[in-house]
Amino acid sequence: MIIIALSVALLLDASPNAEMAAKFVSREIAAQDIQAASLVSVAVTLECTARASGKVVNCRVLGETHPGLGFGEAALALMQDATVDPGAEDFQFARTIQFTP
Repeated sequence: MIIIALSVALLLDASPNAEMAAKFVSREIAAQDIQAASLVSVAVTLECTARASGKVVNCRVLGETHPGLGFGEAALALMQDATVDPGAEDFQFARTIQFTP
């Protein structure tokens, strides 16, 4: 919102500095659009162990499309109380969780 206000104010000022600032603001808006578009789909791949009882434990992040933004921690939290069908023995599995807006 601030960028829009600055853009309007700069466009009303015809000085050369205003023209340079307007170019900077438009580049900044374009960079934000690119960043927002890249967050349209976020994926986190986890590896977990399923106990014979069906309880899912020991999950860890194998990879994420946007590291450092908290999606890995969110995926781990989603799996905290997860269960699978009980089986004869423990087994490991991988699961990819997609976050979409």
